[in-house]
Amino acid sequence: MSWMKRISIWIVVSLSLQCLGLFYIDHYFLATDSKVVSKKVVKEVSTEAKNVDITIPTNAENILVSYDAKYISYYDTEKLVIVNCLTGKTKNIEPEDGCNVSFVSWVPGRNRMILVEKESDGESSNLLLYSYDAVKDEKVKNIKIECDVINPKVEDVQTAPLTGVTYVKVSNNANNSSIYRIDRNPDLSRIDTIPNLVGNILLIRHEDKLFYEGSVYNKTYVTSKSNAISVGDVDKLSLIGADDDDNIYLVELKDDLISKVYYGKISQNTSEWKTMELEIPCVKEDLIVSDNGKIYQNNPLKGSIKEINSGIQTSYQGKLVKLYNKGVVSLGNNKISFVPFK
Repeated sequence: MSWMKRISIWIVVSLSLQCLGLFYIDHYFLATDSKVVSKKVVKEVSTEAKNVDITIPTNAENILVSYDAKYISYYDTEKLVIVNCLTGKTKNIEPEDGCNVSFVSWVPGRNRMILVEKESDGESSNLLLYSYDAVKDEKVKNIKIECDVINPKVEDVQTAPLTGVTYVKVSNNANNSSIYRIDRNPDLSRIDTIPNLVGNILLIRHEDKLFYEGSVYNKTYVTSKSNAISVGDVDKLSLIGADDDDNIYLVELKDDLISKVYYGKISQNTSEWKTMELEIPCVKEDLIVSDNGKIYQNNPLKGSIKEINSGIQTSYQGKLVKLYNKGVVSLGNNKISFVPFK
Protein backbone atom coordinates (compact mmCIF):
# COMPACT_ATOMS: atom_id res chain seq x y z
CA MET A 1 0.00 0.00 0.00
CA SER A 2 1.42 3.36 -0.99
CA TRP A 3 2.16 5.99 1.64
CA MET A 4 -0.36 8.41 0.04
CA LYS A 5 -3.15 5.90 0.43
CA ARG A 6 -2.25 5.26 4.11
CA ILE A 7 -2.32 8.98 4.93
CA SER A 8 -5.73 9.39 3.28
CA ILE A 9 -7.19 6.50 5.31
CA TRP A 10 -5.84 7.93 8.59
CA ILE A 11 -7.32 11.36 7.80
CA VAL A 12 -10.76 9.86 7.16
CA VAL A 13 -10.60 7.79 10.38
CA SER A 14 -9.47 10.81 12.41
CA LEU A 15 -12.29 13.06 11.14
CA SER A 16 -14.87 10.31 11.77
CA LEU A 17 -13.74 9.89 15.40
CA GLN A 18 -13.83 13.65 15.96
CA CYS A 19 -17.38 13.89 14.62
CA LEU A 20 -18.56 11.01 16.82
CA GLY A 21 -17.01 12.67 19.85
CA LEU A 22 -18.66 16.02 19.20
CA PHE A 23 -22.02 14.32 18.64
CA TYR A 24 -21.78 12.50 22.01
CA ILE A 25 -20.81 15.67 23.91
CA ASP A 26 -23.58 17.74 22.39
CA HIS A 27 -26.46 15.25 22.67
CA TYR A 28 -25.63 13.34 25.86
CA PHE A 29 -22.87 14.80 28.01
CA LEU A 30 -24.16 18.44 27.87
CA ALA A 31 -27.84 17.64 27.34
CA THR A 32 -30.58 18.33 29.90
CA ASP A 33 -33.84 16.47 30.47
CA SER A 34 -35.95 19.63 30.16
CA LYS A 35 -37.61 20.84 27.00
CA VAL A 36 -38.16 24.50 26.17
CA VAL A 37 -41.39 25.40 24.41
CA SER A 38 -41.97 28.98 23.25
CA LYS A 39 -45.45 30.39 22.90
CA LYS A 40 -46.45 33.78 21.53
CA VAL A 41 -48.76 35.57 23.92
CA VAL A 42 -51.09 38.10 22.34
CA LYS A 43 -52.87 40.52 24.64
CA GLU A 44 -56.40 40.98 23.43
CA VAL A 45 -57.71 44.50 23.45
CA SER A 46 -61.44 44.97 23.30
CA THR A 47 -62.58 47.18 20.45
CA GLU A 48 -66.29 46.85 21.18
CA ALA A 49 -68.31 49.27 23.25
CA LYS A 50 -68.85 47.88 26.73
CA ASN A 51 -72.27 47.50 28.25
CA VAL A 52 -72.19 50.84 30.03
CA ASP A 53 -75.02 53.29 30.48
CA ILE A 54 -74.43 56.54 28.66
CA THR A 55 -76.90 59.22 29.61
CA ILE A 56 -77.13 62.41 27.60
CA PRO A 57 -78.53 65.53 29.32
CA THR A 58 -81.96 66.64 28.14
CA ASN A 59 -80.63 70.01 26.98
CA ALA A 60 -77.65 68.51 25.11
CA GLU A 61 -77.09 69.80 21.58
CA ASN A 62 -75.06 68.83 18.53
CA ILE A 63 -74.51 65.17 19.46
CA LEU A 64 -71.67 63.77 17.33
CA VAL A 65 -70.09 60.31 17.11
CA SER A 66 -66.56 59.23 16.18
CA TYR A 67 -66.16 56.85 13.24
CA ASP A 68 -66.08 53.70 15.44
CA ALA A 69 -68.43 55.00 18.16
CA LYS A 70 -65.77 54.81 20.85
CA TYR A 71 -66.38 58.47 21.60
CA ILE A 72 -69.39 60.77 21.60
CA SER A 73 -69.39 64.54 21.93
CA TYR A 74 -72.12 67.06 22.69
CA TYR A 75 -72.72 70.59 23.98
CA ASP A 76 -74.16 71.00 27.46
CA THR A 77 -74.92 74.64 28.35
CA GLU A 78 -72.13 75.78 26.03
CA LYS A 79 -69.66 73.22 27.42
CA LEU A 80 -68.11 70.70 25.04
CA VAL A 81 -68.31 67.23 26.61
CA ILE A 82 -66.50 64.10 25.37
CA VAL A 83 -67.80 60.67 26.44
CA ASN A 84 -65.62 57.55 26.35
CA CYS A 85 -68.15 54.91 25.27
CA LEU A 86 -65.96 52.04 26.53
CA THR A 87 -65.90 53.33 30.10
CA GLY A 88 -68.72 55.86 30.28
CA LYS A 89 -66.35 58.52 31.62
CA THR A 90 -66.87 62.13 30.51
CA LYS A 91 -64.48 65.02 30.06
CA ASN A 92 -65.10 68.71 29.49
CA ILE A 93 -62.98 70.37 26.80
CA GLU A 94 -62.36 73.91 27.91
CA PRO A 95 -61.88 76.71 25.34
CA GLU A 96 -58.83 78.92 25.61
CA ASP A 97 -59.05 82.11 27.63
CA GLY A 98 -61.10 84.76 25.86
CA CYS A 99 -62.58 82.27 23.37
CA ASN A 100 -65.79 80.35 22.76
CA VAL A 101 -66.13 77.03 20.95
CA SER A 102 -67.57 77.79 17.52
CA PHE A 103 -67.53 74.42 15.75
CA VAL A 104 -66.45 70.80 16.33
CA SER A 105 -66.31 67.75 14.07
CA TRP A 106 -64.80 64.27 14.25
CA VAL A 107 -62.02 63.47 11.77
CA PRO A 108 -62.91 60.58 9.40
CA GLY A 109 -61.30 57.32 10.44
CA ARG A 110 -59.73 58.81 13.58
CA ASN A 111 -60.67 59.32 17.22
CA ARG A 112 -59.63 62.92 16.83
CA MET A 113 -61.62 66.13 16.63
CA ILE A 114 -61.23 69.46 14.92
CA LEU A 115 -62.20 72.35 17.18
CA VAL A 116 -62.69 75.91 15.99
CA GLU A 117 -62.74 78.58 18.68
CA LYS A 118 -63.76 82.20 18.16
CA GLU A 119 -62.33 85.07 20.12
CA SER A 120 -65.16 86.29 22.34
CA ASP A 121 -64.46 89.97 21.64
CA GLY A 122 -67.53 91.08 19.68
CA GLU A 123 -65.40 93.02 17.19
CA SER A 124 -62.95 90.18 16.53
CA SER A 125 -63.09 88.13 13.35
CA ASN A 126 -60.36 85.70 14.38
CA LEU A 127 -60.88 81.95 14.49
CA LEU A 128 -58.46 79.53 16.18
CA LEU A 129 -58.19 76.01 14.80
CA TYR A 130 -57.25 73.18 17.19
CA SER A 131 -57.04 69.40 16.98
CA TYR A 132 -58.00 67.24 19.94
CA ASP A 133 -56.82 63.63 20.29
CA ALA A 134 -59.45 61.83 22.37
CA VAL A 135 -57.20 58.81 23.04
CA LYS A 136 -54.24 60.85 24.28
CA ASP A 137 -56.38 63.67 25.69
CA GLU A 138 -54.20 66.22 23.87
CA LYS A 139 -55.33 69.53 22.44
CA VAL A 140 -52.98 71.18 19.94
CA LYS A 141 -53.31 74.56 18.27
CA ASN A 142 -52.95 74.45 14.49
CA ILE A 143 -53.47 77.93 13.08
CA LYS A 144 -55.28 81.26 13.46
CA ILE A 145 -57.70 82.29 10.72
CA GLU A 146 -58.11 86.05 10.39
CA CYS A 147 -61.42 86.24 8.56
CA ASP A 148 -62.31 89.14 6.30
CA VAL A 149 -66.00 88.99 7.26
CA ILE A 150 -67.85 90.49 10.21
CA ASN A 151 -69.02 88.09 12.92
CA PRO A 152 -67.92 84.91 11.10
CA LYS A 153 -69.85 81.71 11.65
CA VAL A 154 -68.18 78.35 11.02
CA GLU A 155 -70.66 76.09 9.22
CA ASP A 156 -68.49 73.11 8.28
CA VAL A 157 -64.98 71.67 8.50
CA GLN A 158 -63.76 68.96 6.14
CA THR A 159 -60.53 67.07 6.88
CA ALA A 160 -58.67 64.36 4.98
CA PRO A 161 -56.04 62.66 7.20
CA LEU A 162 -54.25 61.04 4.24
CA THR A 163 -53.57 64.31 2.44
CA GLY A 164 -53.35 66.40 5.62
CA VAL A 165 -55.62 69.07 4.15
CA THR A 166 -58.45 70.83 6.01
CA TYR A 167 -61.12 73.15 4.62
CA VAL A 168 -63.11 75.51 6.82
CA LYS A 169 -66.36 76.99 5.55
CA VAL A 170 -67.31 80.33 7.10
CA SER A 171 -70.37 82.51 6.46
CA ASN A 172 -71.60 85.89 7.64
CA ASN A 173 -74.86 87.75 7.77
CA ALA A 174 -74.39 89.10 4.26
CA ASN A 175 -75.20 85.68 2.74
CA ASN A 176 -71.66 85.13 1.55
CA SER A 177 -69.44 82.12 2.14
CA SER A 178 -65.69 81.96 2.56
CA ILE A 179 -63.71 78.72 2.37
CA TYR A 180 -60.21 78.51 3.85
CA ARG A 181 -57.68 75.81 3.03
CA ILE A 182 -55.05 74.66 5.56
CA ASP A 183 -52.31 72.19 4.67
CA ARG A 184 -49.86 70.22 6.81
CA ASN A 185 -47.29 73.03 7.20
CA PRO A 186 -49.73 74.65 8.16
CA ASP A 187 -50.24 77.24 5.43
CA LEU A 188 -53.51 79.12 5.08
CA SER A 189 -55.18 80.30 1.89
CA ARG A 190 -58.66 81.27 0.81
CA ILE A 191 -60.12 79.51 -2.21
CA ASP A 192 -62.37 81.07 -4.82
CA THR A 193 -65.82 79.57 -5.30
CA ILE A 194 -68.10 80.13 -8.28
CA PRO A 195 -71.31 80.78 -6.28
CA ASN A 196 -70.97 83.32 -3.47
CA LEU A 197 -73.24 81.35 -1.17
CA VAL A 198 -72.08 77.77 -0.65
CA GLY A 199 -74.11 74.91 0.84
CA ASN A 200 -72.72 71.43 1.42
CA ILE A 201 -69.00 70.81 1.09
CA LEU A 202 -67.18 67.46 0.88
CA LEU A 203 -63.50 66.57 0.74
CA ILE A 204 -62.50 63.24 -0.80
CA ARG A 205 -59.97 61.04 0.99
CA HIS A 206 -57.04 60.62 -1.38
CA GLU A 207 -56.88 63.85 -3.39
CA ASP A 208 -56.93 67.53 -2.54
CA LYS A 209 -60.28 68.13 -4.23
CA LEU A 210 -63.16 69.86 -2.50
CA PHE A 211 -66.70 69.47 -3.78
CA TYR A 212 -69.14 72.25 -2.95
CA GLU A 213 -72.75 73.00 -3.71
CA GLY A 214 -74.32 76.33 -4.58
CA SER A 215 -77.15 77.03 -2.16
CA VAL A 216 -79.35 78.91 -4.64
CA TYR A 217 -79.39 76.79 -7.79
CA ASN A 218 -78.27 73.38 -6.43
CA LYS A 219 -75.29 73.15 -8.75
CA THR A 220 -72.27 71.15 -7.56
CA TYR A 221 -68.67 72.12 -8.32
CA VAL A 222 -65.19 70.78 -7.63
CA THR A 223 -62.15 72.97 -6.97
CA SER A 224 -60.25 71.60 -9.97
CA LYS A 225 -62.90 72.60 -12.54
CA SER A 226 -64.76 75.76 -13.48
CA ASN A 227 -67.97 74.18 -14.75
CA ALA A 228 -70.66 72.60 -12.63
CA ILE A 229 -70.89 68.80 -12.55
CA SER A 230 -73.71 67.73 -14.85
CA VAL A 231 -75.49 64.37 -15.08
CA GLY A 232 -77.67 64.00 -18.16
CA ASP A 233 -80.46 66.58 -18.19
CA VAL A 234 -80.95 66.66 -14.42
CA ASP A 235 -81.67 70.22 -13.34
CA LYS A 236 -81.07 70.13 -9.56
CA LEU A 237 -78.25 68.02 -8.15
CA SER A 238 -77.44 68.03 -4.47
CA LEU A 239 -74.32 66.68 -2.77
CA ILE A 240 -74.92 64.06 -0.06
CA GLY A 241 -71.66 62.16 0.50
CA ALA A 242 -68.38 60.55 -0.49
CA ASP A 243 -66.90 57.16 0.35
CA ASP A 244 -63.45 55.81 1.10
CA ASP A 245 -62.84 55.09 -2.60
CA ASP A 246 -63.38 58.75 -3.55
CA ASN A 247 -66.78 58.14 -5.13
CA ILE A 248 -69.04 61.19 -4.99
CA TYR A 249 -72.78 60.81 -4.39
CA LEU A 250 -75.22 63.30 -5.93
CA VAL A 251 -78.99 63.16 -5.74
CA GLU A 252 -81.73 64.48 -7.96
CA LEU A 253 -84.08 66.85 -6.15
CA LYS A 254 -87.73 67.13 -7.14
CA ASP A 255 -89.99 69.13 -4.84
CA ASP A 256 -87.27 68.82 -2.19
CA LEU A 257 -87.47 65.02 -2.32
CA ILE A 258 -84.83 62.54 -3.49
CA SER A 259 -85.85 59.93 -6.01
CA LYS A 260 -82.55 59.00 -7.66
CA VAL A 261 -78.87 58.77 -6.67
CA TYR A 262 -75.89 59.16 -9.02
CA TYR A 263 -72.38 58.18 -7.96
CA GLY A 264 -68.91 57.76 -9.39
CA LYS A 265 -65.44 59.28 -9.51
CA ILE A 266 -64.73 62.77 -10.74
CA SER A 267 -62.07 61.30 -13.08
CA GLN A 268 -64.86 59.49 -14.94
CA ASN A 269 -67.36 60.93 -17.36
CA THR A 270 -70.65 61.23 -15.48
CA SER A 271 -72.30 59.14 -18.22
CA GLU A 272 -70.31 56.23 -16.74
CA TRP A 273 -71.60 56.84 -13.21
CA LYS A 274 -73.93 54.37 -11.57
CA THR A 275 -77.51 55.23 -10.69
CA MET A 276 -79.87 54.04 -8.01
CA GLU A 277 -83.60 54.74 -7.82
CA LEU A 278 -85.42 54.85 -4.52
CA GLU A 279 -88.67 52.92 -4.15
CA ILE A 280 -89.99 55.63 -1.85
CA PRO A 281 -88.69 59.21 -2.28
CA CYS A 282 -87.36 60.80 0.89
CA VAL A 283 -85.97 64.06 2.19
CA LYS A 284 -82.26 64.65 1.92
CA GLU A 285 -81.64 64.22 5.65
CA ASP A 286 -82.91 60.61 5.55
CA LEU A 287 -80.43 59.36 2.95
CA ILE A 288 -76.97 58.48 4.30
CA VAL A 289 -73.80 57.32 2.55
CA SER A 290 -71.45 55.21 4.66
CA ASP A 291 -67.67 55.30 4.36
CA ASN A 292 -67.68 51.89 2.65
CA GLY A 293 -70.06 53.13 -0.05
CA LYS A 294 -73.36 51.68 1.15
CA ILE A 295 -76.46 53.85 0.88
CA TYR A 296 -78.94 53.79 3.76
CA GLN A 297 -82.46 55.19 3.84
CA ASN A 298 -83.74 56.15 7.26
CA ASN A 299 -87.38 55.81 8.28
CA PRO A 300 -87.67 57.89 11.47
CA LEU A 301 -91.36 57.04 11.93
CA LYS A 302 -90.69 53.29 12.03
CA GLY A 303 -87.33 53.59 13.76
CA SER A 304 -85.48 51.59 11.11
CA ILE A 305 -82.78 52.11 8.53
CA LYS A 306 -82.52 50.15 5.29
CA GLU A 307 -79.45 49.38 3.21
CA ILE A 308 -80.73 50.09 -0.30
CA ASN A 309 -78.85 47.43 -2.28
CA SER A 310 -79.62 44.47 -0.03
CA GLY A 311 -82.90 45.69 1.40
CA ILE A 312 -81.75 44.63 4.89
CA GLN A 313 -83.30 46.73 7.64
CA THR A 314 -81.88 47.51 11.07
CA SER A 315 -84.28 48.68 13.78
CA TYR A 316 -83.35 51.09 16.54
CA GLN A 317 -85.01 52.79 19.49
CA GLY A 318 -85.55 56.52 19.72
CA LYS A 319 -83.89 58.96 17.34
CA LEU A 320 -81.10 58.16 14.91
CA VAL A 321 -77.94 60.04 15.90
CA LYS A 322 -75.30 58.74 13.51
CA LEU A 323 -74.04 55.71 11.64
CA TYR A 324 -70.69 54.31 12.73
CA ASN A 325 -68.53 51.71 11.02
CA LYS A 326 -70.46 48.74 12.47
CA GLY A 327 -73.96 49.99 13.08
CA VAL A 328 -76.30 52.68 14.33
CA VAL A 329 -76.09 55.06 17.27
CA SER A 330 -79.49 56.17 18.54
CA LEU A 331 -80.86 58.22 21.42
CA GLY A 332 -83.99 57.35 23.36
CA ASN A 333 -85.09 58.52 26.79
CA ASN A 334 -81.72 60.31 27.11
CA LYS A 335 -79.90 56.96 26.73
CA ILE A 336 -77.41 56.19 23.97
CA SER A 337 -77.80 52.82 22.21
CA PHE A 338 -75.43 50.99 19.85
CA VAL A 339 -77.18 48.72 17.36
CA PRO A 340 -75.00 46.59 15.01
CA PHE A 341 -76.10 46.34 11.39
CA LYS A 342 -78.00 43.15 10.57
